[in-house]
Amino acid sequence: MRGRYFVLIIVLSGVFMSVLDSVALNIALPAITSDFGVSVAQAQWVVTSYLLTQTCLLIVAGKISERTGQARMFTVGLVVFTISSLLCGLSINLTQLVFFRVLQGIGASMLFSVSTSIIFLSFDVTDRGKAMGFLGSTVAVGAMLGPVIGGFLVGTLGWQSIFFVNVPTGTVAALAAVKILKIDEYLVDKLDMDLPGTALWIISMSSLMLMLGWLGQDGVLTRPIIIAFIVFIISLISFIRRESTTSSPLLDISVFKVKRFTLVGLSMIMFFLSMSMITILGPFYYEGVLDFDPTIVGLIFMVMPAVTMLGAPLVGKMYDSKRFRPYTITGHLIRAGSFFLMAYGFLILSPLLTVVSFFIMGIGSSLFQTPNNTEMMLALPREKSGLASSIQATARNLSMAMGISVATILMTLLMGSMDYGAISGGPLVGELARSVAIATVFSGVISIVGAAISRKTWGLIRREDGTVPVRLEKD
Repeated sequence: MRGRYFVLIIVLSGVFMSVLDSVALNIALPAITSDFGVSVAQAQWVVTSYLLTQTCLLIVAGKISERTGQARMFTVGLVVFTISSLLCGLSINLTQLVFFRVLQGIGASMLFSVSTSIIFLSFDVTDRGKAMGFLGSTVAVGAMLGPVIGGFLVGTLGWQSIFFVNVPTGTVAALAAVKILKIDEYLVDKLDMDLPGTALWIISMSSLMLMLGWLGQDGVLTRPIIIAFIVFIISLISFIRRESTTSSPLLDISVFKVKRFTLVGLSMIMFFLSMSMITILGPFYYEGVLDFDPTIVGLIFMVMPAVTMLGAPLVGKMYDSKRFRPYTITGHLIRAGSFFLMAYGFLILSPLLTVVSFFIMGIGSSLFQTPNNTEMMLALPREKSGLASSIQATARNLSMAMGISVATILMTLLMGSMDYGAISGGPLVGELARSVAIATVFSGVISIVGAAISRKTWGLIRREDGTVPVRLEKD
C-alpha cells in the first residue's frame, strides 16, 4: 500500500504521545497533590480514572470501528485525546482534572483499540514484522523517556505542561491523519450494538480494575474489594451468557475457541504480568535497601526499554525473513533467566548484577513482543483484525494491573507490610531484600509458564502454517 510508512508514523505518533503522557504523569502526581491541596489517595484518581476508562472502552471502540472504519476511529481518537489534554492542563481543581482525564481515556481507548490492526493491515508479509517492531520500539521509547521528560517539564514549567505538550503533536498528527490515514478494511453495513452486553462489560471491567487497584493499594482483603469481586463475577457470567445467545454480540466469544489466538493471548498475559511485578517492586529495593536516589533508579529502569527500543525492529526484520522460529519461547526463557539472576543480585546486594539482568531482560522482551503481537493478529481472519487488536490492548492493561496486585499481595504475605516509610533504612531492610528476591523468582516462574504456553502455540503454528515459508497473501 502506498504511503504505508506515513500511516506508520501517524499511528506511532499517537501511541507515543499516549504512552509518554501516562508514564510522565506519575512524576507529576506530587505537584498535583500540592497544587490542589488534596491527599495522595485523592490524587491517584487522576491515574485510575484514565486507566479504568481506557480498559473498559477498548472492546467497545473496536466494535464501533467495524462500522466507522479503523482509520476514522483512530483519527477521532487523536482529536479527542488532544482536546482533552488541553482541558486537563487548564483544569482549576481536581474534579475537573479527573473528568477531563476520563475524556482522555476515551480518546486513548479509540487510539489503542485499532493501532495494532492499522499497522497490521497496512503492511504485507514482507515487512509486517519490521513495522510491528517499530510499534514495540515506540512503546519502549515512551516508557524510557517518560520519567525524564516528565521530570524536566514539571520542574521547569509545572505539571500542566505534561498535558500541553500533547496539543501541538496531537494537532499535527490529527491533520495528517485526515489527509493520509486510509487503509483497506472491511466495514459492516449496519452497527448492531449490544447495549445490555456493553453495560455488563463496562460493569465487569470497572469492578475488576477497581478490585485490582484496591488490592494494589491495601495488599489485603477489605469489604470494598470483596464487593467489587462479587460484582465482577456476577457481571462477567451474565456478560458471557448474553454474548453467547445474542445475534449481535459486543464481543464474539467464539474467537476464544480458536486455540492459537487464546494461547498467544495467554502468553502475552504472562509476559506483562511478570514485567509489571518487577516494575512495582524494583524501586522499593533500590531506594529502600540500597538507598539510591530516585534519579539513579530511573536510569536503571531505562536499561530494559533502551535495549527493547533497539532490539524490537531487528527482531521484526528477522521475523519477516524467517517466521517459523521459536522467538517467543526463547524470549520467555531468556526473561526467566534474567529474573532468576536479578533475584540473586537482590539477595547479595549487587546493583551491577541487577543492571545486567535488566539488559538481558530487554533482549528477551525484544524477542517476544513483535512475533507474539503479530501472531495474535494472524490467528484470526483479516476481517476480525480490529477485534483482535482491541482484545490485545485490553489483555495488556488487565495483566499489568494484575501484576501490581500480585506483587503487593506477595510482599504483604512475606513481610506483613508494604509500608515503605516504615521499612526504608530500618532493621527490616534485609527482610525487604529477601522478599523482593522471592517475588522476583515468582516472576521467573511466570515466564517459564509463558514459555510452555508459547511452545504449545508454536507447535500449532508450524502444523497449520508451516508447510510454506510465509503466508502467501498480499494485503
